[in-house]
Amino acid sequence: DKTNNTLPTMSAASFSSCIRGAPVIARRDARAIRRTVARIPMVTRANADIMSEVGTAVLTDGQLQGERYVASNRFRLQAGKGPTFEKRWAERKSRLANLDGFRFFTLMRRVEGMGGPPKPADADEEYDYVSLTIWEDKSGFDAWRSGEAFKEAHGGGTIFGFVEMLVSSMMVLKGGPKPAFYDGLLPVVKPPPEDTPWKAVGGWRDVKADGVNPLDTDVYVAMNRFKVLTGKEEAFEQRWAERESKLEGMDGFLTFLLLRRDALKAEDGYNYSTLTVWRSKEDFQAWRESSANSAAHSKAGEAEPMFDGPPSPVMYEGVLALLSEKGA
Repeated sequence: DKTNNTLPTMSAASFSSCIRGAPVIARRDARAIRRTVARIPMVTRANADIMSEVGTAVLTDGQLQGERYVASNRFRLQAGKGPTFEKRWAERKSRLANLDGFRFFTLMRRVEGMGGPPKPADADEEYDYVSLTIWEDKSGFDAWRSGEAFKEAHGGGTIFGFVEMLVSSMMVLKGGPKPAFYDGLLPVVKPPPEDTPWKAVGGWRDVKADGVNPLDTDVYVAMNRFKVLTGKEEAFEQRWAERESKLEGMDGFLTFLLLRRDALKAEDGYNYSTLTVWRSKEDFQAWRESSANSAAHSKAGEAEPMFDGPPSPVMYEGVLALLSEKGA
C-alpha cells in the first residue's frame, strides 16, 4: 500500500488530533507546534505520495531488463542555502549502507560544465541538488521504503520529527522536492579502490559540516538526458547495448548505468538518461578527450531519428558518497 509509506497530508486541525493522542506533551510545546503547523501550507495528496510513479512504466517484450533500481529526489534551493542543505544531510539519521541490496548513494550538487546546446527560454529551471541511491534491484528499494529505516531518515517516524523536517525544508527549499525513479540498464561497474574513503559507521558517513562551507567533493557525476520518441524505446536501448565502450579501462571510472524512467510519463519529458560516476572532474575530462570516447560515439550520427530535441547534459559534484563493497 503506497500511501502507508508517504508523508501524510496534514493540516493544523488534523495535527491537533495527533497531539491529543500523544502520550505526554507539555501544553506550551504543543501550542508552539500547532502554531508552526498552521503556518505550513497543506501538503496535497499529489505531492505527498512521493512513491506514486514507482512500478508504473509499461515495457514491451523487446526492452531490456533492469539490473539495478535507482531512486532520486530533486531539489531547488533558496539562494545561498547550499551549505545549510548539505549540513542537514550530513547530520541526518540513516543506516542506508547497512541495508540489503544497497549499492551506492551520493548527494549531487549541480555544477556548470561541458556545455551542450542552449536551453529554450521557457525551459524549466534546473534542480540544484539531487539525492541518488542505486539498489541492487527493486526489492531492496521496496524493503527500504516500507521499513523503519525510511522513517528514521524522514523525521524519525514521529510527528515532531515530521514537523521539524517540514519547517527546516521551508527555510531552505524553493518549492517541494521532486522524486524520479529509474530502472538501471547495462551496468558497468569497477570495484572500489582500496583507498576508497566512503566507509560508513552504522550505515552513514561521519562527515563534519558547518553549514557555511560546501562539503568536499567525493565523486564527479555526468548525466546526459534524452527525450526518446514513443515507439523508439526498444531501438534506443538496443543501440546502447551494441555500442563499444572502454570505460572500464579509464583511470578514475567507477560506474555507468543507462537509466530508464519508471513512470507512465516523465513530467520533464526525459524518459532516459546516462549516469556515469568518476572519481574526479579531471578523470571525466580525460575520458572526454580520449580516443575511447570518440570510438563510443562514432556511429551516433548514423542512426534514425529517435529524440524529441537534442540530449541535455548536466554535471554534478557528489558529496557524502557511500559505496558497497561490490561497487555500484
